[in-house]
Amino acid sequence: MAQRKPHGRVKPIAKKRKSKAQYAALDRLNSFLNRSNPQLVRFLLRTWDDQSAAITYKELREAILIGTLTEETFKAWQGDYAVFFNKYLKPMLETATTTAGKELAAGADIYAPMQVGIDNWITVHGAEWITQMSEEAQEAVSSMIRYTAKGNMTVDELSRIIRPTIGLTEPQALANAHYYESCKEALKKNLMEKYPNMKEATAEKQAAKRARESAYRYAGRQHRERAMAIAETELAYAYNKGADDAIHQAVDEGLLPKMKAQWSTAADEGVCGICADLDGTTIDLGDTFEYKGRTLYEGQKQTPPAHPRCRCALCYVEAE
Repeated sequence: MAQRKPHGRVKPIAKKRKSKAQYAALDRLNSFLNRSNPQLVRFLLRTWDDQSAAITYKELREAILIGTLTEETFKAWQGDYAVFFNKYLKPMLETATTTAGKELAAGADIYAPMQVGIDNWITVHGAEWITQMSEEAQEAVSSMIRYTAKGNMTVDELSRIIRPTIGLTEPQALANAHYYESCKEALKKNLMEKYPNMKEATAEKQAAKRARESAYRYAGRQHRERAMAIAETELAYAYNKGADDAIHQAVDEGLLPKMKAQWSTAADEGVCGICADLDGTTIDLGDTFEYKGRTLYEGQKQTPPAHPRCRCALCYVEAE
């Protein structure tokens, strides 16, 4: 099983015994994610690289001067995410839902993948995802512009540190800006101490160059972390939706008796407090699990994930 970063407070769950069905549901989900995540991560990293390469320093300087991205750039990014969804993410979501249903059925012919319900879900979710990704990208760049404009950076310097962060969230982008500034300050101080006769402007230029290189490498790590979070969350969401849809179909067609959905946490040390409290909770099909936290998507609380990078799964038990 892939190692996960804990989300929020970590809460031991060893005292709760899991059934074989719970472990089987977790194994199916994790097996699928471990097979599929790397491919989606590569696609995301390639898209962000393309976006960064496509925007010119001239466009970034114009954005800095007006305090935000132009509407044309925002629409272009929205188009990029729409293309990405239709070309890469949508087929992988379809595969996740189909795989989940077939694996849950264990070869039995009880699941007709891509019926109206799941097809509509992917269409609606796709529109949400494209809008969310585009808005997050715009907010991240705008926040960096507002933050760094308060300092002593030139427009050219600012445009150079923004470009490698395209595709990051607002907190990630700001963290990168903080990192650049702290690196630059430390490098400049070291240069001035090591070479007392060096002109301050020369030390500033050399420190800025080396700090940009460090911030660029840091942005690469941030992009990989974000891509992994998106891939893991999206595919887990689709896989759980596919399994849930399969059970609904089987019950509706009389192939299974009345069933309930039971939450099962990932059986490792990375379980957060939200998921630990949900472990073993059972609801009627179509109902929602009750927990606090930011809602990621419409209808999210009917199935895991409860938060980004959540690897919880549902198993299904007879209602009686």
